[in-house]
Order: sequence, then C-alpha cells, then structure tokens
Amino acid sequence: MKREDLLSPLPPAAQVELALAGIESSRAFRGSPRHRALLRHLVQRTLGDELSALKESVIAIEVFGRQASAFDPKLDSIVRVESRRLRARLATYFEGEGRDSTLRIELPIGSYVPVIAQRLRPQYAPDATRRARDLVERGEHFLRQPLSEATLTDALRRFEAALLESPDHVPALVGAGRAWLNLATARYLEPPIAAEHAAESLRRAIRLDDGNAIAHALLGAIEHTFVHDWVAARRSFRRAVERAPQTAFVHSAYGCHLMNRGELDAADVELSLARRLDPQYVNTRIHMVNLRIAQGRLDAAEAELEGMRDIAPDSMPLIAMAGLLSLVRGDAETALTHYRRTCALAPGHPGCVASVAAVLGYAGRIDEADATMARLLEEHGPNAVSPYVSAIVATRCGRTDRAFELLQHAVDGADPGAIVLPIDASFASLRSDPRWLLLVAALRKPRRT
Repeated sequence: MKREDLLSPLPPAAQVELALAGIESSRAFRGSPRHRALLRHLVQRTLGDELSALKESVIAIEVFGRQASAFDPKLDSIVRVESRRLRARLATYFEGEGRDSTLRIELPIGSYVPVIAQRLRPQYAPDATRRARDLVERGEHFLRQPLSEATLTDALRRFEAALLESPDHVPALVGAGRAWLNLATARYLEPPIAAEHAAESLRRAIRLDDGNAIAHALLGAIEHTFVHDWVAARRSFRRAVERAPQTAFVHSAYGCHLMNRGELDAADVELSLARRLDPQYVNTRIHMVNLRIAQGRLDAAEAELEGMRDIAPDSMPLIAMAGLLSLVRGDAETALTHYRRTCALAPGHPGCVASVAAVLGYAGRIDEADATMARLLEEHGPNAVSPYVSAIVATRCGRTDRAFELLQHAVDGADPGAIVLPIDASFASLRSDPRWLLLVAALRKPRRT
C-alpha cells in the first residue's frame, strides 16, 4: 500500500482557494507572512500536481531564498522548523476560527505534501475514530514484525492514515513517533531528521495526553540518543515511570539509557524491575546481557543468554550478543561462528557483515577484514555502515587513529550507535588513550537542534 492510496481525491481548486484565503486572513495567520507564503506554496504545488517539487531542498530555495549551491539540510533546518510551526498554526486555526470549515488542510509530520480534504460532519466522528483505531492496530502489527525499512514504512503509513481520520488520536501519534524513531536508529532515514519527526509527533501526543508514559519514554530516548541532553532525557524517563510504574517498557527503556550513561547500579534496578514485570520481554533481556558485560559479570551474561535461547532462539540480537560475549572472553573463533550465523539470518545486512569483519580484524586476519568491508561497501554503497560501526572495525584491526576519527564523526553527527560509547566493550583498548575522555565529554554535551 502506498501513501497516496490512503488519500482522498483533491477537492475542486476553487473550493481549496476559498478555504486557503480564509486561513490567510485569520487571526492565526494574519501576522505571519512567512507561514502564509509557505502554506500557499505547498497548496499550489499540490493542486498543480507538482509533488516532486515538494522536497526540502526545493522549498528552501523557492520559499526561503536559500542558494542551491550552499543549502545543506543537515546544517540548515529552516524548512523543517518552519513546517513544524506551520503545522502547529494550522492546528490552532482549525481548533478555533476554522472549526466550522468544510475543508481541512493539514501537513503530516515528515512530509511537505499537504493533505486537503473535506471535513467529516460531527455526527460521523465516531466512525472516523473507529477507523483510526483500526489503522493504529494495523500499524502496531507491522511494528511487531522483525524490523526492516519495509515494515517500519508500512507501520508509519497506517499511523499517518489514522491521523488523517482523527488528527488528535494519541495512539496514532505515539505509533508514528515510534516508527520514526526506529527508522532513525536503524539509519534507514537520515537519523537526526527522522528523530526530529519522531520528537514532534511524541510532543504533540504529550500535549494531548500528558499521562501517556510510552510517549514520555520514547521522547527520553530521542533526547538522549540524538540530542545528547541527559537532563531532559532523565526528566522524560522519570515522568514515564511516574505515570506507569507497572509498565515494563518504561523501566526497560530507562534502564537501558542509564546503562549507556555508565550508571550501572541504577540501570540494574530499573532493568531488574522490568524483568520482573514482564519476563518475556526480549529487549529487557538483551539490555541485561549488555549490563552484565559492562559490569564484568561474564558468567551472569552467559546465563542471561542461555535463558534467551529458549525464548528467542533465532533472534539476531541474541546471537550478536553471544558473539560480543565470546569476543570479550577472547574467543574469536566462536565469535566468528555467531556473527556468521547473524549473516545467515539476515542475508546482506550491513551490520552483520561488518561484525564479521571486526572479528577477523581481532583475530589478526586484517586482509580478510579489509576485503570483507570492501565487498560490503561495493555492494551496499559508501554509507551502508555507520561511522560508529566502522570505528569498531577499525579498532579491532588495530587502527587507533582511524577509530578515533570515525568516533568523533559519529558523535558530531548524532550517529545513534554513539550513545553506547561509554560502556561498549568493543573499545576497551582505547580507554587509556587521552582522546577517550575528550570523546566521552563531547558525547555528553547537548547538541544544538
């Protein structure tokens, strides 16, 4: 199913122009020429079936006067920022002056193609809500599948469709936030940008329902992973725990991020509680293995893995953790067996192939490691592997300077993997280098957004 399959045909242009004129003359928009210009541009391009022009770089040039040769969306977020503000202004208008409008114009999160549709009559609102709930259930189904770009995109489309039916449906906003976050952490989309979209969706959910613990926990994950703002992240996690103290997910998420900070005792408390609340939750068990390795309790880590083999024997993360534990114990051959199995479970997955290269490097088989990485990059492109994962390979191959260069790039670019840096056993050999403390300090400095 494609996104356009979920949308209704556009209303007549004359009706759209009348609605647009009403928006532009409203109190919500009267004092904002920038948002009037942006909205009119987006609507006119949509009416003219010029959707290919509704992308960030083109809008930056045509609406905000940026130079084509100099605009870099990673450095200049004007289009995303002003679109977010326009989205909020439209919501204000339709909640107030435009509440009786027969036409609604919305700008979905993460898209520059406005949705222009007839508004449902009030008596049909319950039907729309039922459809929204159904779409959310379908979106959740895709989130529960083995994560891939396809399943996450399918999930996001269902949540977006639900929001077209019921714009303030909190479960749809939380689901969309979760999908965007997974797309960011897996690097299927540009991580900082996808994380922005996730945060916007979650903050809107929280404004509508401050009691939604999952939204607070997911926002905390974004604030820590992509913004490096632990003060804000801890506040979000604590709010999540306060609002749902018996929910395993929030304790598991909080414990994971405490662990990544190096607060191992506090992480142990949260993860142990999450484990008691839901012994079957595989993510908590994965976090527990990581925690035991960070604590140096390798036999306890092995016991956790043994328990997981009954619950999720073919889980790629489980087998990858077994590979890491073998490496920490110094057993490269067993680690190589585990990582090659991950490649069999996820053929062509760049992270699995890079892990094989890292083990080969650790074993002193540098030429084989280099050949493995060369084949990977040739097949999947130069950006197939994140700077953080590339740094692991460089470290295992004994290329310390290159590893630090890549890690700095990972920290500066909000590489999702970088948040694990303080406790990652892969970099044990780097910790005595003076550059290590500088790198961790940079990781803990909040990024400007």
